[in-house]
Amino acid sequence: MIFRIKNKHVAGFKLWLEKLGYVKKDLADGGATFKGKGTKLDYVLVAKDLTGNRNCQVLYEEYQVHLVSPLDVNLEKVA
Repeated sequence: MIFRIKNKHVAGFKLWLEKLGYVKKDLADGGATFKGKGTKLDYVLVAKDLTGNRNCQVLYEEYQVHLVSPLDVNLEKVA
């Protein structure tokens, strides 16, 4: 299965990465890279087609958990 960021989450996910301490660099093709020192992962790629590298997938899954209410224990609806 190919990993893909949902359209409605792109802006929020990128902002969340910056709030975590990643430095954003926009790419000419419309994608973006995020680099961080002292962050969980060193390099995150968000491609133009809303796919990304393994680090992006790991952090996006964590981001989706943050979107769910803490009172909602059914995390299956996140995926």
